[in-house]
Amino acid sequence: MDWELSFLMWIQEHIVNGFLTPIMKAFTTLGNGGILWIIIIVLLILFPKTRKLGIICAVTLIVDAILCNLVLKPLFERARPFTEIIISLEIPIPMGNSFPSGHTSSSFAVATAIFLAHKKLGIAALAVASIIAFSRMYFFVHYPTDILAGMILGILCAVVVSAIFNHYSKKKELSTSGNA
Repeated sequence: MDWELSFLMWIQEHIVNGFLTPIMKAFTTLGNGGILWIIIIVLLILFPKTRKLGIICAVTLIVDAILCNLVLKPLFERARPFTEIIISLEIPIPMGNSFPSGHTSSSFAVATAIFLAHKKLGIAALAVASIIAFSRMYFFVHYPTDILAGMILGILCAVVVSAIFNHYSKKKELSTSGNA
């Protein structure tokens, strides 16, 4: 057994319990289809003060979803851990490949975009993203490297998209203030 399966088995033996399981189910469900992050994006876009951040988060989530689900998952075609070790899943069987974790990448994409714009809210968002990511290992549906890759992908998408938006916002501000 490789280190990743050993680690997942360690989680099963030492962390999984009747108290945590419903909590982890709630968090993993929040990550299904990026629903939590989509709701946050809609709320951000609704208010003029946070609209720019909402748009940055939306673009980040779209870029992340394309890279994760349409490029990387089909490229790597990694089977999920529960296909190697038979285990009773506490959640519905996820569809698609394992690498990278889509729940993790989408969570870290939006949470990082929020963090880059607003540190306090971003810390809370990153905490939620971290719990969602951990829940995927808790339920034996992702390997640790799937989670790590999802984190890296999400963070990179947020940093790049935020940098591009900020670059063009500053350029627009300079050209507008130069005309005044």
